Amino acid sequence: MILKNWLNVSIKLSIRFIFMKYIFDFDDVLFNNTVQFKPHMYDILEKAGVPKDAAQAYYRQIRAVNEFWLKDLLRHFSLNEDLYEKIVDKDVIKNFINHELIAIVKKLGKENCFILTHGGEKFQLDKIEKSGIAPLFADVIAVFGKKNDSIEKICATHRDEEVFFIDDRIEHSKDLNTIKCPNLKTILYTGQDLRNIIS
Repeated sequence: MILKNWLNVSIKLSIRFIFMKYIFDFDDVLFNNTVQFKPHMYDILEKAGVPKDAAQAYYRQIRAVNEFWLKDLLRHFSLNEDLYEKIVDKDVIKNFINHELIAIVKKLGKENCFILTHGGEKFQLDKIEKSGIAPLFADVIAVFGKKNDSIEKICATHRDEEVFFIDDRIEHSKDLNTIKCPNLKTILYTGQDLRNIIS
C-alpha cells in the first residue's frame, strides 16, 4: 500500500514537470541587477572619472526612449571601450546570479525554462551569456518593448501545459491577454522563496 501511494505520488510529480513551462525575467529575478551589478558598474565608472549621478542621469535618459547599450555610455563620456569588458567580466558577474532560483531552474530542466528579459538586446544578451546561465534555458529572448507577444507565443506553443511567468515588475503582466493565454499563471517576484510554488 505504501509502495503504491509512493508510485502514485511519483507519477503525479513526473506529470507535473512534463506539463509545465516557466518563463523567467532576468534582471532582479535570475540576476541581482539593482543590488549588485549596477553598484559594480557605477563603481568602475566613478574610478574612470564619471560621477555616479551623471552616469545615472544618462542611463535614465537613454532608457526612456531607446535601447541602452553600455558602450554608448562609455563613448558619451569619452571613456575607453576596454572598460566594457571590465564591467561585464564573466568572472565577476557570475557571482551576481540568484543562486536559489538557478537551483530551481536546474531541477525543472532546460527544456521547461525560458528567459524573457526587457532592455537593450545586445547588452541584455551579453550579460546573460557572461553570467554563465544561458545553457540552462531552452530559449533566451530579449525585447525592448512589451513582453506580451513573446509570452503569448510561448503559451500558444505549449497550449496543453501550464505556463508560469515570473517577473519583478507588475507592468510586464498587467496587460496580458488572458483569452490568448488561458494556460498562463503570473508570479510577481519580490525575493520570496519559490521552491514550494514552482518546483
